[in-house]
Amino acid sequence: MQPSINNHNISKEAISLIPKNKMHNNVQNKLRTENLHYDANPENENKENKTIYNNTIYPFSQPPIQPITNFFKPSRGNNSTRYQTQSLNQNLNLNNKNESYVENDIFVDHCEFNSQSTNILFTTSQTYSFGNNYVIENQNPQNVTEYHLEIFNHLKEQEFNFLPKYGYMKSNQNDINEKMRAILIDWLVDVHMKFKLVPETLFLTINLIDRYLEKKQILRTQLQLIGITAMLIACKYEEIYSPEIRDFVYITDQAYNKEDVIAMENEMLNTFDFNVTTSSTFRFLELYNNFLKLDDSSFIFCRYLLELFLVDYRMLKYNPSLVAASTIYITLKITKKREWERIPSLSSYNEDKLRDCAKDICLILDGVEKSNLKAVRKKFSLPKFMEVSLIKFN
Repeated sequence: MQPSINNHNISKEAISLIPKNKMHNNVQNKLRTENLHYDANPENENKENKTIYNNTIYPFSQPPIQPITNFFKPSRGNNSTRYQTQSLNQNLNLNNKNESYVENDIFVDHCEFNSQSTNILFTTSQTYSFGNNYVIENQNPQNVTEYHLEIFNHLKEQEFNFLPKYGYMKSNQNDINEKMRAILIDWLVDVHMKFKLVPETLFLTINLIDRYLEKKQILRTQLQLIGITAMLIACKYEEIYSPEIRDFVYITDQAYNKEDVIAMENEMLNTFDFNVTTSSTFRFLELYNNFLKLDDSSFIFCRYLLELFLVDYRMLKYNPSLVAASTIYITLKITKKREWERIPSLSSYNEDKLRDCAKDICLILDGVEKSNLKAVRKKFSLPKFMEVSLIKFN
């Protein structure tokens, strides 16, 4: 009987993705049954090399990241600063802690922070205006709202610099194919969720895999090693508490050792010339959302589409900003919201170009139920993702 991934049979060619005697279903079973994720019954786990935090056992050496508070402690200002602050309060006539108003069609953000140690009122009032049509309304200083347009323009300028070229699989690879790449990425989506990593880590991981495969010819026995090494690099770049090498060795069922991972990491980073920063589709989705203010279900559905595209090799022919704009375009079309009319002017892509990408989106979405690769659909069927993958379309 053939081994399977996610209870679906796959071909012998796909099975050969994993080195001999290391079956892919064993890896999946380990992820589901062993102590690699947060178990509801930690007393049943091997407590060696684990961290105990708030009576909970975690698989990594560090405790989980704690939330950052929004409390600010401004330093003591001089008399001039206090006088200007009081005058500003009187002129604006704002009594609440956080208020906003519109002046000459420009959004003004007004925030007040009170220091517990000094009882000095520190008031800020900033105006964020980007063009005639788009204004970002956000009162959280940690979102660096005043720099969003500059960040957006920079990402647009840089998005083609480290983008893998569509077609590299036929021109540069002899021992692997698109199907093997899809199986690897589907497995990495599952690993990403079990490790509870941030979304951008997954998108950076796939970018690093494709960029390496574009430049280096490999054997199929190396493909899983490249996958976990790319995720290790992405974790070091994006995460605060990154999984350790032994965690990645463990999920491969000891198919590789620590030295293999370190050697491949060195090889990949030198191949990239240590250029890891890229403009991903998820970052563009976040920036578009800052302008459009999508509701939660629409944003999660867009993210669901983006992760489906990661598995599909054909989507490499589209640049990240176009893919992100097209996912929002089709989501707003499906939900029959008029905001879709703003997408062309916001993204700088005409509607014909958005429709071309949206057609491929529809093809992928139509075939998702028939696909044997179920990790993305299973992930977004969970309540925390509002079960968007279970939505039925006519």
